[in-house]
Amino acid sequence: MRTTLIARGAAVAAAAAMVALSAAPASAATVSQASATALSLELAGTGATDSGTYAVTNDGTTESAEGTNEPLITALGGQDAIQVGTLAQDAVAKRNATSAACSGIAGDGATLVAAGSGDCLSGGDNISLDAASLDFSNLEVIRSDLFQGADSQLQELGKPVQDQITSALAQLLAPLVDGLDGAGIYVDLGAVQSSCTADDDTASGDSTIAESSAYVVMPGGDRVTLVDLPVEPAVNQKVVTDLSGVVDAIMAGLRTQLTQGLDGALADLTQVTDAIQKQVLATLLTSLEEQLAPLEDNVLDITLNAQDTSPGAITVTALDAKVLPAAEAFVGGSLAHLTIGTSSCGPNSPVTKTVVNNPPKADNPPASVPTVVTAGMESYDDGSAGRIALVTLLLLAAAGAGVATYVRMLRRG
Repeated sequence: MRTTLIARGAAVAAAAAMVALSAAPASAATVSQASATALSLELAGTGATDSGTYAVTNDGTTESAEGTNEPLITALGGQDAIQVGTLAQDAVAKRNATSAACSGIAGDGATLVAAGSGDCLSGGDNISLDAASLDFSNLEVIRSDLFQGADSQLQELGKPVQDQITSALAQLLAPLVDGLDGAGIYVDLGAVQSSCTADDDTASGDSTIAESSAYVVMPGGDRVTLVDLPVEPAVNQKVVTDLSGVVDAIMAGLRTQLTQGLDGALADLTQVTDAIQKQVLATLLTSLEEQLAPLEDNVLDITLNAQDTSPGAITVTALDAKVLPAAEAFVGGSLAHLTIGTSSCGPNSPVTKTVVNNPPKADNPPASVPTVVTAGMESYDDGSAGRIALVTLLLLAAAGAGVATYVRMLRRG
């Protein structure tokens, strides 16, 4: 009997201790979240410089934010590639498990709009981004098979003066190739932005691109438009640029230079016939055209409205442009990697509340020791002095019950 009473008293004390432990504050769960980054620019694999990320979370009671939703263009460290513009990045996270974000860039005079209303920017003049320059420093202008394909008579005529011809052509084309090196690739932008929304089950997003295009400025100031970007691009839309136009423009300049320059540069080579001159010109242009052809595959890779989704979450990037992606093998990244308007929403989840079904009380409940204590005391999860006092009283009551039981046992004994 004595052992049974002691065991019951200890069990009561242990149950009270379990209740106290269950009342300890729990870490706040994330009910909703969203983030936005207006602009990021990485040059030659040296690491990205961006406008910072504005991120918000909500634990069901309070919204917390990190970063700024008022980014400055100077945050990019004075990159010369960016001339003027207005950056926008904003996000909201609500306690009802919904969130929204928007981000982007537009020209001066743009009007900022808060997240949740769709667009982040309205109006504004266009801005110009000098994304990168083409590198023609390794372009070969003379090949050893200069006379390959010519008939034997022309080859015999050319042999005595071949060194003179190649030397004259090298002098003629050197300044032209130097002039090609550094032709600029530009992106002309109106308003480029993305937005997203999410609840506890689904997430969606979209991008808009107004009055924007990509182009190349050739030596001498000629502009070759690569592409006019669509206003409402499809999801993960790739942009096919007209880089063949760049090749055509370069070849036209080379042809003009060679045709006009050969008269003067090779005027002293009276032994060379017109046929050899034509052969040299045709071979040289073919060689250069073959070297310029990879421009179409390796110069500019643009993805619009890029979307990465997972259950209940989405990340949308309005414009992702890689300039000279072929350089990745040499410098660890594209010559320039530009992302504009990256917005992320979710995953979100409402607060889960534990519901305890209490059985009806019997008229004469049996005197039994509790074996299960329901975990969690949501109403006391505030770490307040009142909660601590209540837990202390529970422990004292349990201890008192144990002492009283022991005293009664001694008296009966």
